[in-house]
Amino acid sequence: MSPFVKLVMLVLVANASKYADAYSRGAPEEACLTVEPQHGPSPQTTPAPFSVTPQQSSIEKGGTVKVTIEAKSSRGSFQGFMFVAVNPNDSPSPQPVGHFMNNPHPARSIDCRPGQSNALTHRDAKGKDKLEFTWVAPPDFEGEIEFRCTFLRDFTTFWVQVPSSTRVQVGQPASNEKSGSEKISSSLIPLVTVFDYFVWRIWFWTPNANINP
Repeated sequence: MSPFVKLVMLVLVANASKYADAYSRGAPEEACLTVEPQHGPSPQTTPAPFSVTPQQSSIEKGGTVKVTIEAKSSRGSFQGFMFVAVNPNDSPSPQPVGHFMNNPHPARSIDCRPGQSNALTHRDAKGKDKLEFTWVAPPDFEGEIEFRCTFLRDFTTFWVQVPSSTRVQVGQPASNEKSGSEKISSSLIPLVTVFDYFVWRIWFWTPNANINP
């Protein structure tokens, strides 16, 4: 083998090691615009074997919502990911909205400027079956939010911007709270019950209550 061929092979191996190391440590900030890996072939076009599920359908401004990303099959873990929340009506290229807090250890935050901690990616290339994140809505934002996640099964197999099963409405009362009418009707029940009780006592104990015609 000639010295030139050896040099070319050394360069190729070095570049491969560099990209593999970067891949194992998560997505770079350059991926903020497309939420796509900066390596490998074209993304998969088949339905993703992964899901993105918010635990609430509505929250208040500045509120929080937990979101789960997971493999649909016990044998279909993902090694890498990039996760964001966007306003789907902000076209053509929605930017990350809000920020994440209390991230689990397999995840680290990315600052997609001008925001901070508004995207998440993996810390290592170990297999992951399920992760739960907490997203915080901006205090001045009102509208729909869609969570999107790019899943990497391995270095060359990935699905881009898999959308959440439902969108979250920000600026509305939390979906797990009672409506105002329900609260009012619930508060009236004890009053009505007490009122009926005293009417019954007055009628029953009044001597002239039972008047014969």
